Amino acid sequence: MRLNFKTITIAILLSAVLGLNAQSKIKPGLNLLKSAVIPGWGQLSLQKNYGYGYLLLETGFWTLNYYYNSESDNKESASIKYATKYAGIDNETDYSSQFYEDMRYYINSSYDEGGYNAHIVSDAANKFPDDPNAQQEYISQYAYDEETHYWNWETSDNKRQYSVYRKRIEQYSDYLKVLGGAIAANHIVSAFDALRLSNYIKRVQFGVNFNSENTPLLSCTINF
Repeated sequence: MRLNFKTITIAILLSAVLGLNAQSKIKPGLNLLKSAVIPGWGQLSLQKNYGYGYLLLETGFWTLNYYYNSESDNKESASIKYATKYAGIDNETDYSSQFYEDMRYYINSSYDEGGYNAHIVSDAANKFPDDPNAQQEYISQYAYDEETHYWNWETSDNKRQYSVYRKRIEQYSDYLKVLGGAIAANHIVSAFDALRLSNYIKRVQFGVNFNSENTPLLSCTINF
């Protein structure tokens, strides 16, 4: 049988395309890295459109991350302004996060009943009932210097409203932790899925052969 020039040309082109396509796909490590950096990238490199799903998830997670970070910052700023107005703190001082938390639970920072420092004195007596030196050391370590760390809520309602602000900040912090885990999981799952997919494609390869009559035949090889 005479070879048809058109048939041979098509066969050669098909073989070249399939060969190049296979070569571009059988890079498991590279595709794993792509999806580890940008979820879905490795899948899309393998012409798998579900990679867009990973990209959409990543976009959604980072959008929520930005939103909760912004809301947390807003609530932080609002709580400080509120405490400045109703508890008399100095908004120019860079207080620790623990200081802002302690303000939620005590009406003031003093040694008077209900104050934070009064609680520290009581706590020291309970922890070291027979050791005045240990008590004093404990008080020195944990009590606030009211010259620099002072607050005094005007009313219990003010303290309660401030606590609402701080509670919301805690909730946003929890949401951000969950989102951080979800983002990490999306990267990991996408990366290993790209690796699995690449290894599968590497095992399954296509080619074009000719039979004894020079008829082009499409072949599929699976390596186990």
